[in-house]
Amino acid sequence: TVTTKTSALPNSGSGMILPSFKIEGKKGNFSVDASAKIGKFVTGKEQTFKFRGEDVGIVKSIEVTAGNSDGWFFEWISVANSNTHEILRFNNIFSAKTKKRYLSTDTKEGAATIRMTTQT
Repeated sequence: TVTTKTSALPNSGSGMILPSFKIEGKKGNFSVDASAKIGKFVTGKEQTFKFRGEDVGIVKSIEVTAGNSDGWFFEWISVANSNTHEILRFNNIFSAKTKKRYLSTDTKEGAATIRMTTQT
């Protein structure tokens, strides 16, 4: 299960970001193209999505990749492992390196991929 929280800041939501998620764990990785299952990300709202996949064990990181240029600013993404009942929350921290928080294929608007680890 993946839960997202879109920022309450103006223009944070997205109707067409079409994200994919890659969850990395100690036992392996699980990728899902969520674009067909996810509609709009509404400013200030949480959304939960259920995906079936292989057991990755203890979750180490999550990578979110944009499928479109309609920028999306999420505050955090949580991952719940149905086998271990572990829930990890990954915060979208401003990157001094990229100076980006928005997810977008348009590099003027954001980063095409945002990777967050348990060390973040």
